[in-house]
Amino acid sequence: MRPFYVLCAAALATAGAFADEPAVEQDFSKIALDGCENRGDDFIVRGMVSTATEDTLVLSDLAGSRKTMSVALPGRGPLAGLRGVFGKSREEKVYQRLQDLHDNSTVVRVTLTCKGHATPVARSISYRTKDGSEETISY
Repeated sequence: MRPFYVLCAAALATAGAFADEPAVEQDFSKIALDGCENRGDDFIVRGMVSTATEDTLVLSDLAGSRKTMSVALPGRGPLAGLRGVFGKSREEKVYQRLQDLHDNSTVVRVTLTCKGHATPVARSISYRTKDGSEETISY
């Protein structure tokens, strides 16, 4: 029975080494200039929605500079066309919300993942509504 306890203790001790690290906020201008590095972990940037489509978001820097960065929004699923038949698809609703955030000059926090030197991919977009509550678009 003792080897069982030792094995369990070892498993618990190593489990923390594989836990996900929380996303850390990065400087917008650094990411905009240096681009995506092969980090494999998540990070956060703050910015304003400059433009958006159903698959791409362009953020502008809050510091007043003219720096922008492009962010890929996760793709449509195979049934996206079918969903559009029965009302607005999720992508259309997100696009409309991003347009509203642009029109209202709302600051957004985007959690991103870099894979190689490609365009970063959004995992979530958070923002505060006019009444002060926090809302999140998750992917």
